[in-house]
Amino acid sequence: MKYELNEYHHNLNKNELIEDLQSVSKKLNKNYISRSEYEKSGKYSATPYIRTFGSWIIACKSAGLKTTRNKEDYFHISNDDLLNDMLLVSKQLNKKNISTKDYNNFGKYKVQTILSRFTSWSEALTRANLEQTCFKVINNNDLFFEIERMWTKKGKQPTSSDIKNGLSKYSLNTYSRKFGGWRNALLAFVEYINNNEDFEEDIVEKFNIHNKPIEDSKENIVIHRKTSRDINLRLRFKVMQRDNFKCCACGASPAKDPNVELHIDHIFPWSKGGETVIDNLQTLCSKCNLGKSDIV
Repeated sequence: MKYELNEYHHNLNKNELIEDLQSVSKKLNKNYISRSEYEKSGKYSATPYIRTFGSWIIACKSAGLKTTRNKEDYFHISNDDLLNDMLLVSKQLNKKNISTKDYNNFGKYKVQTILSRFTSWSEALTRANLEQTCFKVINNNDLFFEIERMWTKKGKQPTSSDIKNGLSKYSLNTYSRKFGGWRNALLAFVEYINNNEDFEEDIVEKFNIHNKPIEDSKENIVIHRKTSRDINLRLRFKVMQRDNFKCCACGASPAKDPNVELHIDHIFPWSKGGETVIDNLQTLCSKCNLGKSDIV
């Protein structure tokens, strides 16, 4: 018997990897190729794909393949298949516990498939004999801030599909556990935003600054301040909603360009006596806001 080392595939380029992935797809006559299917029929292992593209899903997408299985395919996946793949990811990352984000990046199945079989990620970890992850206590405000961020990024109401596709840093189950479902989470957020309480007065009471005199040392002018400079989530969202989630100066929007970051700016500068009220606030992108001075 002749003993030989397997060919070393460290310096493969993207085109070589994509070509072989497409070749396996054609050979198997399938638009979705799992990692295990590829490793049985392809030239290489899944490792260079994950190292080069960041995840198996991104590699498949780059090759023009589907990134999700057909519904009927899921019925052929056993619980042992799911648990063994969780263990494989744990071994690959050299971690005694893995998060849903870890598995989403390196696992060959969907997190939602595991959650549908084992009711929770914690239960799946237990069944796989993995250690529990340390969960942060997430309150309603944390989730409202995340809904606001997603709404701003899209320029419209986020959907459950957006969350499944990774737009939210929290899972769909997190919102469901807190509010009883994604729709209920949106209803709670809208109710919070549209609360009839005077949100400007909330700031006043919080900081106890009603009619508090402030002296401007440069101009030696005493300003009777009614509001804080800080802008709470409710007021921030209302301003951006009024401005259609676009920069009032250049029209830039995160919905069109993911690199755009929106700020809330005082039209009449707060340092010159401008108040933190909705009529004195506008939406600006970070570039326009940084280029704006306090000159009135």
